[in-house]
Amino acid sequence: MFVTEKMRKVSLFFPSEDMTRFWDKLGRFGSLQPGELRRVEKLQSYLSFLDLGELSGKLREISGFLDVDLTSPIDNTETEALELLDLKARLDELAPAFAEVRGEMRTLRESQRNAERALDRLATHKAHLEMLAPLEVDIGALLHLERFSVMAGTLSKEKLDALDRSLQGVPHALLPYRTDRGWVQLLVICLNKDRAKTEKVLDSALFQHLDLPEDLHGSPHEALKGMEEQRVDLTRRLEELARRGKEIEEWKEEKRAELGDFLKMNASLLGAREGTGQTHAVAVASGWIPARQVEELDRLVKDEPTWVLEGKEVPYKNNRDEDGFTVPSKLRNPSFFRAFEGLVKLYGIPRYGGFDPTIIFSLTFIFMFGMMFGDLGHGAILFMAGLALRFWPRLRESLRRNGTILASVGASAMVFGVLYGSFFGYDNIIPALWFRPMTRINQLLMYAIFIGIGVILVGIFINITVKLMQRRYLEVIFERFGVLGLWFYLGALFMVYLYSKGSAFSIWLVFVLMFLPLLLMPLERPLAKRVKGGKQHASEEGETLLVTVLVTAVDLFETMIVYLSNSISFVRVAAFALNHVALSLAIFQLGAMLRTLPGGGVLYVLTVAGGNLMILLLEGGIVGIQALRLEFYEFFSKFFEAEGTMFQPFQFVFSKKEVDRA
Repeated sequence: MFVTEKMRKVSLFFPSEDMTRFWDKLGRFGSLQPGELRRVEKLQSYLSFLDLGELSGKLREISGFLDVDLTSPIDNTETEALELLDLKARLDELAPAFAEVRGEMRTLRESQRNAERALDRLATHKAHLEMLAPLEVDIGALLHLERFSVMAGTLSKEKLDALDRSLQGVPHALLPYRTDRGWVQLLVICLNKDRAKTEKVLDSALFQHLDLPEDLHGSPHEALKGMEEQRVDLTRRLEELARRGKEIEEWKEEKRAELGDFLKMNASLLGAREGTGQTHAVAVASGWIPARQVEELDRLVKDEPTWVLEGKEVPYKNNRDEDGFTVPSKLRNPSFFRAFEGLVKLYGIPRYGGFDPTIIFSLTFIFMFGMMFGDLGHGAILFMAGLALRFWPRLRESLRRNGTILASVGASAMVFGVLYGSFFGYDNIIPALWFRPMTRINQLLMYAIFIGIGVILVGIFINITVKLMQRRYLEVIFERFGVLGLWFYLGALFMVYLYSKGSAFSIWLVFVLMFLPLLLMPLERPLAKRVKGGKQHASEEGETLLVTVLVTAVDLFETMIVYLSNSISFVRVAAFALNHVALSLAIFQLGAMLRTLPGGGVLYVLTVAGGNLMILLLEGGIVGIQALRLEFYEFFSKFFEAEGTMFQPFQFVFSKKEVDRA
C-alpha cells in the first residue's frame, strides 16, 4: 500500500522430467511471474529451450474450433496437465474426428448457401411467372420457338409507342397482355437473327426482362405448380441441413464441456514450458514473486526433495535486474480502492519502488468530483446506478469495479448537494448546510485554489519520500519537485500571504524565499557529474557556456510557470461547480418560457426532465474528465514515473464456485 510491493528474483532448479508437475504446482500456487531466460545471452550456451509452436498451434486450433476461451476460468480444479508426449498423442487422437466434423461443416454451410440461393432464384422466377399468368399457352414452347425469339417483360406505358417506332426497321410484334398503374406487361417477338438488335433497342427503352428458368413447361399455372413443389423440396432440404447443423453444434457443446478445462490448462502450461531452460538432466526456471510470498513458495519447493529455490531481493533504487529486465510492479490496495487502479493505469504503471497513488487518488478524485457536481438528486441517481452495477449478479468484474467508482462519486455529489442546497438544480427545496455557490463565488474560488495547493504539496512530499526510499539523494534536493522546489513554492505562498495582508517585506526576503532555491537548482548537473566520476552524458557533450546558461534560464522560468499554472488550474473545480448551477438555471428559464404556451405544463416538465438528463450524462462525463485531468497533470506529474510493467503471475484461474467447493 502506497509503494509497489517488494519483489524477489528467484531461480528454481528441478529434474527435467518434473517439468510438467513443476509448472502444474506453480500454476496452482499462482504468485510467480516467469522470467525471460531465453533472452539472457550468457545462458544461451548452457541451456536449451523447447520449441512448442507446432503443439501449441494444434491445441489452439482445436480450441478455436470449439469456441473455447483459453483465458476463461477453469471449472474443474481436478484437471491435470499432460506430459508433452502424452499431450501430443492426445491431440493427434482428437485431430481426425475434428477434421471430419470441420469438413462436414464446410460442406454443410456450402449446401445451405446453395439451397438459399436456389430458393431466392425460385422466388424471383415465381414472381415473374405470375406476371405471365393471363397467357394460357405453353410458356416453355413460346420462349423457345425455332425461328422466332420471344421476350417477356415490363415497360412504362408511355414508352410503348416510342418502342414500337424504334423497332420499325426490324420485323417485330408487341403483344401487351396486362396493364397495371402506368406499367404494361408485354411479349416482344422478333426473328432470331434480329434478337441482338432488338435487345439493344429494348435496353435503351428501359425494358425490364422477366427472369425465367430455361426448363419451363406448360402453362403459367402448371409451371407455378412445379415451382411450388421445388420450393417445398428446397425448404425441406434447408430444414434437414439446419437439423444436422444443430446436431453438430450439440456435439461441439459436448466436446467443449469435455475438453475445455484440458485445453485451458495445457495451453497455459505450454507457454511456461517454452520459457524454461534445461540441460540434459536439470531444468531451470526464473521469475519474480512478492517478497511476502517467498516463504510460501519455499515451503512448496521443500515438499520436493530434488527441487532447489534460490532468491534475492532487489532494492527499490533499481528498477531493473542484473540482466537488464524491468522489475514488475505489483499494486496492493484494500478491496474498495482496487476499483480505482484501472484509472491510475490509464496514466501508466508505477516503476518498481515507485509510489502507488491509488488511495490518495481515489479520495481526491471522489472529493473533487463531488465539489464540481454537487447535487443531491443527480448524485443519488449516480449512486443507485453504481450500486446496481456493483451488486448485479453475473456482471464482469470490470463492470462491477466501475459500479464502485460510480457509487462513490455519486455519494460525494450527494454530500456536496446537501452542502450547496441543490436538488435536481432546484435551490429552494432543501436548505444549504454550507453555502450556495452563486452567492459566494469568490469564496468558492479561494477554496478551489486551497485544494490545489494542498494537492500540489502532497505530490511534492510524495516525490521527496519516494526518492529518499530509492536513495536518489541529489534528485531529492535539486529536482523541480524536490526540497528546493518545495522551498520555492512555500516561499512564494508566504509572499502571497504577506501581500494579501498588506504587510511590508524586503527584497532580501523575496530573494531568500523564492529566488535562492531557484538559483541552487542548476547545481544538480555538476554535482551529479562529480558523483559519477566525471562521466559526461552524451547530450551534454559539446555544450558551450552560453547554451548551458540559456537552458538553465529556461528551466528556471519553466519551474515558476509550472507552479503558477498548476495552482491556478484548480480554479476549474469552482468553475464547474458554478457551471452546474448556471446550466440548471438556463434549463429552468427555458422551461418557464415554454410554460406560457398551450400545454405549457407538459412542456415544462419535459424540458426540465430532459435538461436534467443532459446535465447528468454530458456534464457528469465532463466533470469526471476534468477531475482526471487535474489528477494526472497537477498531481501525478510531481512524482509519478510511469516506467513500470505490471506484475502478471503464471496462474490457473479457477471458477469461484469450484474454488469454494474445493
